[in-house]
Amino acid sequence: MDDAEAILAAATARVDRHDLPGARRLLAPLVSRNDLPVPLRARVLLEWGWLLGAEQRHEEAAAAFAEVVTLTAAMEKAEAQREHAKPRSGPDYAGLRSEALLEAGISARYAGRLDDADQLLVACGAIAAGRADHLREGQALAQRAAVAHQRHDFVRAREHLDALAALLPRCPPHDRTEQLRADWAHRAAVSARLAFDFDRARELLTGAGDRYAALGRRIGAANIEREKGAVLDQVGDEAGARQAYTKAFALYLRAGSPLGAAHAARRLGQMRLLKVPEDPDAAGYARRRFEQALRLGAAEPGNRLLCALFLARLERLTGDLDAAHARLAALPISDDDEAPGRLAALPISDDDDAPGGHAALPISDDDDAPGGHGRHRRSGGGPDPRHLSQAVLEWGMLERARGDRATAIGSFRQALALLDADRDPSAASIAHYQLAFDLIQDDEVAEAKRHAVEAFRLSEEAGRRLRDPADRETFYRDTRQAYVLALHCAARDADGETAFRVSTAARAEAVAAFIRQGARFSPELHALVTELALARRTPGAADRLPELHRRLDRLATAELRRGAVAEPVDLAATRASLPPGGHALLVDVLEDETSIANRIWLAPDGTVTVDEVTLPPRVRAWLDRYHAAEAGLAATDQDDDLAALGAAVVPAGLARELERGGAPALVISTGGVLGPVPVAAIRIGGRYLVELARIAVVPAIGLWTALRGRPPRPGAGVAAHLDDHLPGTRRERRFLEEAFPGVRMIAPSEIRPLLAGAAGLAAVVLSVHGTAAAGLDHALTLAPGDALTAADLLTCRLPEAMLMPACWAGRLDLRAAAEPLGLPTAALLAGARWVLAGTVDIATTTTASLLGAFYRELAGGAAPVDALRAVQLGYLRRRGPMPPATWAGLSVVGDGFPHSGAPSHSQAVRS
Repeated sequence: MDDAEAILAAATARVDRHDLPGARRLLAPLVSRNDLPVPLRARVLLEWGWLLGAEQRHEEAAAAFAEVVTLTAAMEKAEAQREHAKPRSGPDYAGLRSEALLEAGISARYAGRLDDADQLLVACGAIAAGRADHLREGQALAQRAAVAHQRHDFVRAREHLDALAALLPRCPPHDRTEQLRADWAHRAAVSARLAFDFDRARELLTGAGDRYAALGRRIGAANIEREKGAVLDQVGDEAGARQAYTKAFALYLRAGSPLGAAHAARRLGQMRLLKVPEDPDAAGYARRRFEQALRLGAAEPGNRLLCALFLARLERLTGDLDAAHARLAALPISDDDEAPGRLAALPISDDDDAPGGHAALPISDDDDAPGGHGRHRRSGGGPDPRHLSQAVLEWGMLERARGDRATAIGSFRQALALLDADRDPSAASIAHYQLAFDLIQDDEVAEAKRHAVEAFRLSEEAGRRLRDPADRETFYRDTRQAYVLALHCAARDADGETAFRVSTAARAEAVAAFIRQGARFSPELHALVTELALARRTPGAADRLPELHRRLDRLATAELRRGAVAEPVDLAATRASLPPGGHALLVDVLEDETSIANRIWLAPDGTVTVDEVTLPPRVRAWLDRYHAAEAGLAATDQDDDLAALGAAVVPAGLARELERGGAPALVISTGGVLGPVPVAAIRIGGRYLVELARIAVVPAIGLWTALRGRPPRPGAGVAAHLDDHLPGTRRERRFLEEAFPGVRMIAPSEIRPLLAGAAGLAAVVLSVHGTAAAGLDHALTLAPGDALTAADLLTCRLPEAMLMPACWAGRLDLRAAAEPLGLPTAALLAGARWVLAGTVDIATTTTASLLGAFYRELAGGAAPVDALRAVQLGYLRRRGPMPPATWAGLSVVGDGFPHSGAPSHSQAVRS
């Protein structure tokens, strides 16, 4: 049989060279021979089955593998029945049978017979375990994880991967073991992505990619790029995802995998489809990609169906509704071509997680197949409810475009019913959103609200898991419409509690959790802050600063989010945290919906009201100037603008309550609207807000609740540095020393050492220049070339009172999903309870006089908000209406209200 052995070896070599026709010519005569010994015939059939799989002839492949199982089982049984059998050293029938069972399981998975696949793989694993064949046992576990992924049974998939991880150390040193390690990492990355742990997914993909590259597994490397694209796409990194999919497309073509290239092309088309019709070039590009995917993946029914679905969507978006209808009607959705229904049971491939592929086959995530060749193959999986739902959802979108909202709503309900929200939350979120969008237009407010809030909840839970700040921002930006619609529906339903729950989600939650838990930053972050400070002072190191800032943003956010919990802000705790008789006002807009503001008012009796208003263009334009830190803006007369702002952001009910008198406490959550605005100067009914209320500001209400819940920590003494170059410094110094005779005046060189351990003090005063920068680069200028940044403050231990009466130091920048890191919040994270800071440019002698009066009020026992209010009201009584920069540029950020049982501020700072 030497000739048969030689032919088999030659056929195998041709398969490895992607010469499938040549391999078929050599193998077909061998398959037809009945005179081959069982071990040789079994090997021929295994190779033949691999070839049939490569040609997507899966029933014939399954028959070949089944014959191997039957032949080897019969031979083992015959040997076992021999009398006086000696220990044999002949053919390894059990090994051949386990290999055939593995391949049969893979074939069943490709054909969508997932139950059969799992049973075959279990049998394979049992034989391998009994023979201590850890490599084969591990291959079976990897395939069972793939089956579980296709079933959307992600818990079971994780169990199989954990078992595989425990088994890998016992596998023999071999390339196939390294391949299996790469396969495990790839599969684990898929599980991580499905669990929204995108940082872990990228880490695993990097490791898997390195292993595939070292082994020369081109299709494995291609699938890593495709999975990277899926991760990046899911977090909103469009450019990164497009680059990964493009690279995967090229790798698949070079590896002879047209179906893999089809999947990558389809993903590229899907991404560009999202830009239609806004981008005039998007429609043509998307069409070319979908048609390319159709050509390359014509043999796969699932690929054909999805491409047709996306082409129908493209036609709808470009206004060709008849063509879209015709294309959708041609899909196997229901017997009634005019109505949506379930898709027929087509083998739709799950191209996110299923490995496969003989070296020459359409899609190969891994090349770890038994038998020494390292080959698997892939074709279709079973019907995928996500794709069924997509098709029905598209019917609904088409009917909406045709003006038939009732039919559209029915389609959206059906699309939602096809999904399991626990297993596919992103698709469920989309279906909930589309249903709510049409229901609210039919004035079905209660039901619309329920679906809109669920759409937001599902998106927000996914976003909460993200650690990278850039990932979080892009993800929330891409899912922002769910937030907008949920708040709109809550406002329409006058449901203040729901609006509160939605509006506080992903708003400074990590900063609040960090403060609530009394956490500290790691030595690693301290070292990175030091490295950044050194780079700023090193000539020629400017090019390193952007990367160092990115690393610091990422690390700070990751450490902050360690304490964040998947719970909404506690409304009851927020109510309880307000001073007696106090109110809270939450105002917010989104970055790209800047004309729509949501106003949520918490009244002293516990009621929560919400409404939605449109900011007048004049108000919006004026706010934009403040957000741009326009120099000198606050020094201009602007009472009319301040009155228009008051009418826009203060609900009428709250305005009436404030006008009753009594100056109640008012905590303002500035959100994305009021952060850079001197809020004390907002006008209501002809009066300034400071005349009507005792004001403290915070970027987000959750941060206020965390600060208010922190036990008072009185310190002793005051340390201060006043910049001699600022107007009125000598006057301010005199006032400060009169108010607090024991104040310790320090030089710039002493500031950082002092702040590193200032928690025992009552207050620190830094009256210096400030910058309008945002984020951790927000800074105080201590001396020429010496900036104390928000990043530096993160590593400090500060007293309860941190006074930074510097230009721009109190600017608060809040965006959805981005922690509001800047000088005020960095100081709060470092231990301060309240911060006095300038919201606008305030470098005037008037500010020095106001500060002197503020110090006297504090020394007299006033709480910070009351001390600042008294000073501002005194100025207005003396001077009358004046531009905000002269009197309203300072704000108390944080908890500046008195606490029962705590020593007064004057007692603390005088001691």
